Amino acid sequence: MMMREQDRKVIIDKVSGDLMILRYNDNETNYFEALWEIPEGVTYNAYLLIDNDTVILFDTWKRGLENDFLNALNSVIDIRDLDYVIIHHMESDHSGSIKALYDKNSDITFIGHPMANKLIRNLYGINPKFKAVKDGETLSTKNYQLTFIHVPWLHWPETMFTYIPQIRTLLTCDVFGAYTIPKSIFIDDLNDDYISSMRKYFANIIGFYRDNVTKNLDKVLTMTGGNIDIITPAHGAVIKGNIVKRYIDLYREFALKTPVNKKIVITYSSMYGFVDSIMNHITHVLNEWGFNVSVYRFTDKERASIGDLIGDANNALGIILGVSTYDTEPFPLMDYVINLLIKKLKGGKPILLITDYGWGDVVLKHVKARLEKVGFTIIDAISVNGIPTKEDLNKIDIALQNFKQAMVQ
Repeated sequence: MMMREQDRKVIIDKVSGDLMILRYNDNETNYFEALWEIPEGVTYNAYLLIDNDTVILFDTWKRGLENDFLNALNSVIDIRDLDYVIIHHMESDHSGSIKALYDKNSDITFIGHPMANKLIRNLYGINPKFKAVKDGETLSTKNYQLTFIHVPWLHWPETMFTYIPQIRTLLTCDVFGAYTIPKSIFIDDLNDDYISSMRKYFANIIGFYRDNVTKNLDKVLTMTGGNIDIITPAHGAVIKGNIVKRYIDLYREFALKTPVNKKIVITYSSMYGFVDSIMNHITHVLNEWGFNVSVYRFTDKERASIGDLIGDANNALGIILGVSTYDTEPFPLMDYVINLLIKKLKGGKPILLITDYGWGDVVLKHVKARLEKVGFTIIDAISVNGIPTKEDLNKIDIALQNFKQAMVQ
């Protein structure tokens, strides 16, 4: 293994045959896409195939890392010898070094989906040699044949994969990616922590496009004959061997929002403790019943990770929302969370909704309608005025029984 010792940020290593990985470990970005909290960090993975006189690069690193990327690439090849750059997806965490490469070698042929050429011009202001490839088109070198597979809307319309049958390897860019910085380029065991990182990444980034996942997976498995021993995503670890099938099955579970581990997600806002007391009661009851409860709070002392929340909710049995009222509307952070649940999950989960208000009961009906419109099942919707009364708590306990019944059906 080759590694540049700059806080172990750059790793260059062999994947299989003549294919190697160039990985950057990013533990400085706090918000992926300037949105999702990632204290666990993230990697940017590019891949390089050297086959005698043909040199092919698959993707690059994030914009802003151009010098680091060129230095890493120069440690392996002379950039003047680079023949092709395969662009699987034009988002700038993968295409960020395109212009820098072009400036060093204008003879490079860039290969991608027909839509990628316009994006290169628009995002980087260059007009390089470009070859648009059709779905299923191939490129042959002396020892390898590359097959390009269009997988639209995973998660942009121009996304594609590359399959190399000689090493049974599928290069997938964002698909099958994960947050976190793995200790090795490979992962040997899909443990709970890594699966959680995969799920969080899927829900945050791919979730809006989940309707396209299953049909594209089926298409890829058909075109490759299922002969996949290695999956090389652009974020996270390279997957190989016996866990490849499990990895693909997990992706289906993510897309279908299959419930796991008796998970219940509770998320709420509480400015002055009124909703806190309700949710503490609910959490206690659910724990007593044996559910695996994750609580995400927005209070004057705590602000939950929205990225983790959306990831957990993706494969939860059910969701409980506690929404305080703010300026006659849902508390802003909960309004944001509700919008993300609608966009990223697109319904399909049972929800218990509880709102709390001071002088105007205006939030419950509005939030309930929004959630039902996209296919969430509202088990019950209860509005509380300030401190919950004994009658309120009785209603909540009855609603919890109904919620429990929905969970075990």
